[in-house]
Amino acid sequence: MSEGPEAYIDDSKPLRDDDTFCFSCTPERRCFTNCCYDLNLVLMPYDIMRLKNRLGMTSGDFLKKYTGVHVGQETGVPVILLKMEEPYLKCPFLEEARGCNVYEDRPGACRTYPLARMARRSQSMEGVEEFYYIVREPDCQGFRDGREWTVREWKANEKIAKFNEMNDVFGELLQAKQVANIPHLSADQIDIFYMGCYDIDGFRDFFLNGPNLERYMESDDVISKISEDEEELLKYGIRWVKKKLFEGGCLGCGASCSTDG
Repeated sequence: MSEGPEAYIDDSKPLRDDDTFCFSCTPERRCFTNCCYDLNLVLMPYDIMRLKNRLGMTSGDFLKKYTGVHVGQETGVPVILLKMEEPYLKCPFLEEARGCNVYEDRPGACRTYPLARMARRSQSMEGVEEFYYIVREPDCQGFRDGREWTVREWKANEKIAKFNEMNDVFGELLQAKQVANIPHLSADQIDIFYMGCYDIDGFRDFFLNGPNLERYMESDDVISKISEDEEELLKYGIRWVKKKLFEGGCLGCGASCSTDG
């Protein structure tokens, strides 16, 4: 745990794929796992899916046990934070002297560190323009005599691509909210957002197994796809929220479908 100045994002130089930085994080470093204490770790929808599957839990049980939720001041949408363990505010998945016990399924922010991804999108451009900043922590020794990486090499080594892909789907939702000029959500809208984006097992029960008319507006191919592939179900859930809350309809029938009731 850092007792000095807090971590900050060094935005003096944006890094793109071919830019380089030096970093190594190994158990021999005195600061090893210090960054796993007293942190505000936001979990994205794909993080939650990976972690709940790793732990053999439903998304509802995982969210209840390991997370807290608050409404973001800037976004006006529910934000999921990983609960730290008392008394030292330790990450619940950190095993002392051994490191992360969910390492292969650790959240995207953890595997991207010491980089922070910035994704820029607009209505006038296709896709996402991404770049990275370095996260500076006063206690971190990883920058001392660290290995040189390009950003591209780091992303490949840490297997970040799928996390970025799924986060960009979530980014489409946040952009749609901004375009719709809806600053805050009602309690009912927050429930819809929470289920479709974070509680994937709850959304599965609602959409695929419950008395939900929207299911019958989708093609058999779409229903088969989201029934058999959880990643596709998560993408569908996020886009379902986007359409329902910010674009005035449902995915199966287009924008003419009312969202009242």
